[in-house]
Amino acid sequence: MKDKIIKKKYLYLGISLILLITIALYIRLLKTEEIFYKVEIYQKVKLSDIIVDRNLSEDKEIQATELGNQEITYQYLEQGKEKTAKIKIKAIDKTPPLVWLGGVYSVQQGSKTNLEESVLCIDNYDHSPDCHIVGDYNLNEAGEYPLTYVAIDDSQNETRINFTLRVIGKSSSGGNTTTDSKRLTLEEIKNNYLTNNTTLGIDVSKWQGKIDWQEVKNAGVEFVMIRMGTQQGPSKDSIVDPYFKTNIMEAKEAGLKIGVYYFSYAATIKEAKEQAEWVINELRPYEIDLPIVFDWECYGNLKEYKLNLYELNEMANQFLERINSSGYRSMFYASKNYLEKLWIYIEHDIWLAHYAEKTTYEGDYLLWQFTNVGQIPGIDGNVDIDLMFS
Repeated sequence: MKDKIIKKKYLYLGISLILLITIALYIRLLKTEEIFYKVEIYQKVKLSDIIVDRNLSEDKEIQATELGNQEITYQYLEQGKEKTAKIKIKAIDKTPPLVWLGGVYSVQQGSKTNLEESVLCIDNYDHSPDCHIVGDYNLNEAGEYPLTYVAIDDSQNETRINFTLRVIGKSSSGGNTTTDSKRLTLEEIKNNYLTNNTTLGIDVSKWQGKIDWQEVKNAGVEFVMIRMGTQQGPSKDSIVDPYFKTNIMEAKEAGLKIGVYYFSYAATIKEAKEQAEWVINELRPYEIDLPIVFDWECYGNLKEYKLNLYELNEMANQFLERINSSGYRSMFYASKNYLEKLWIYIEHDIWLAHYAEKTTYEGDYLLWQFTNVGQIPGIDGNVDIDLMFS
């Protein structure tokens, strides 16, 4: 009998011990289990979008710039007292690479073009997404080839675009078939574009040569954006436009409002910041009325630069923020299609380029460059025409 009682004691003790170990492991699991709130890389979200059950002291804006887990400290009010807590987020990438390709891509027979390299393929996060063509083709044989362009990033997001490669025979080119755009006269510009809420302007560089600024002013042009400088090419130095000094002094004397723009080939954020410093230093002797504009158009260099989409945008943002911090106003220039597809993180005023009678761009913009074949008295040849919105 006594042995049975002892055995039962040990049995109960063993069961209790197992239960205690199980409970301890469960509690430890609960303590170490971490709940991560998932956010898309580079997407800006408010803290209140994640934490909905606390009275936040400050509704911080969160933007993850690296994939993976991050811890964020925040403050909240409870019974009139401020307390501190932490939340864990996990930045993920669900955005597929961007491939800039239409339904038909044409090349001449015998072309040495590297098709995979010639198509703009860029990812929002990865620097070198896997971009390749699926299907067979022969650039030395005229014809049409159904192909698929595939782009995959490191997070396995995929873009697939079906297109037709058209290899054009050498004998079928038909000579030069390009035609010039219709030149817009001053009368057409005023009748078709100018309104009570817009001001007429132009933008110029050395390509317009010597300008009679008084005649330009008398024609009704009220402002000008002057190219003050340009980078001489990738990784090269900046130079002042050879007509800048003459243009800014004579335009100012004629009574036009003046802004300036800088044409960049920057490949890094550091390089863009240095260019902003160069612009600020070069402008010290002059007074301007309108913004300083960052103009970056070397899209053919993107693969060589190995920039991701965010870094490309941040390069422009950093240039413009430095301009703002120096006391000037800043602005960013790009065409409609690039603004809609590439420049998606720009946080500054926009100078839109869209050559059309009416723009279909749905974003905000302060300047609209609507043609590059305007005719203005005082300028020989074509000139870009702009509208400023009040």
